[in-house]
Amino acid sequence: MKFWVGFFSIIFLLFPPNAFAYIDPGTGSFVFQMIIAGAMGALFTVKVYWKKISSYLKRLFSKKADQ
Repeated sequence: MKFWVGFFSIIFLLFPPNAFAYIDPGTGSFVFQMIIAGAMGALFTVKVYWKKISSYLKRLFSKKADQ
């Protein structure tokens, strides 16, 4: 029974009926701003932790003397 409930839930989520809706300019610009803000936040996080990331990658891919 659990299988069928999960199966039909996934089917209904993957194939929704037509909504006949639109995205108004305010909502579209809000979504655009959130995408830009997420990208800028990710870039800032990489900038802050760049030394740690680069030193980890250097340690990971450097040739070891004992091999």
